Amino acid sequence: MTPQPFRALYVHVPFCRLRKCGYCAFYSETAADAGRRGAYLERLVAEFSEFAPRAVVPLDSVFVGGGTPSCLTSAELRRLLAAVRGHFTLAPDAEFSVECNPESLTLRKAEILAAGGVTRLSLGVQSFDLRLRRAIGRCGSVATLPERVRELRALGFRQLNLDLMNALPGQTLANWEDDLRRALDLGPDHLSTYSLTVEEHTALGKRGVEAADDRLAVAMWDAAERLARPAGLRRYEVSNLARPGCECRHNQDIWLGTPYLGCGPAACSFDGILRWSNPPSLARWLRPRCRREFDRLPPSRRAAEVLAFGLRTVRGWVPARFRERTGFDYADLRGPVLRRLVAQGLLYRDWERRLRPTRKGLLFHDTVARELL
Repeated sequence: MTPQPFRALYVHVPFCRLRKCGYCAFYSETAADAGRRGAYLERLVAEFSEFAPRAVVPLDSVFVGGGTPSCLTSAELRRLLAAVRGHFTLAPDAEFSVECNPESLTLRKAEILAAGGVTRLSLGVQSFDLRLRRAIGRCGSVATLPERVRELRALGFRQLNLDLMNALPGQTLANWEDDLRRALDLGPDHLSTYSLTVEEHTALGKRGVEAADDRLAVAMWDAAERLARPAGLRRYEVSNLARPGCECRHNQDIWLGTPYLGCGPAACSFDGILRWSNPPSLARWLRPRCRREFDRLPPSRRAAEVLAFGLRTVRGWVPARFRERTGFDYADLRGPVLRRLVAQGLLYRDWERRLRPTRKGLLFHDTVARELL
């Protein structure tokens, strides 16, 4: 196989308004220095210029994440959106997502995002419970969230996602169900329900904080499906639920092996064969010839990665699509392992020969991925 054109763009905004949340393992720093933010935007434009010729025309999706993109000023947001549009052509129906913190997303910024062609906003809630927010070091409050959602709908945003976290220290099932109900009352089109993972280098990890036990985590997973179903949201991936047609196209494409370009510090890229990442340091990334880290794997190992990621999704894989994306037949690639996972009730094949995770397989996706890799 040969390198393929990028079909999706990810932009990492490495700034947060105050400080990094206690659970966050992504690269970010405080956004107090306007000069530093300006240097970031200048370097971002240079990186767009470097890689735009390798992108397909038009792009299927753009995702601006972080950090906290909404902590940029109105002028900086406008400049970022103009840079994307100035270097890349987007399909008329392209999905254009931006992550936002409800506290830093002002009405003026929302108007700029709408005018810039953003179609999907992802609002970081994590929890409505002040005690739990403090426990995970989540800054600010969500008191203005209902008002903000009304404003966003009035501006015409077609899709709104709310991020929630479960298995938090001290969180009960009742706490989690209350968070779910409050989120669903706002009428989101998409709900991300991430379980807390405590990584060693995060503030929570350094304090020795532990997430909820597995049995409670499973009960919380079940509660999300049970409460979201009457609101019209269905699980389509391990941690994500959506109304039909409102699934995050960008993330789905990445899980299914679509080549994507990542720009900004710590951002990763994949051209169908090779994966590389920018340095997780703004200072190092700002250098004109920053040193990127390349991940070179044999084609069969890379195909196994794509297979495992695709099995995060409820729909899984059909043989033709997997062959198109990787050049391999998954039965030839990992036949004995797949048969064992089917026998264990973690995967199954339907009448189309589609390979899908079972409910148990979604719940224990880490086991599935470990076996395939």
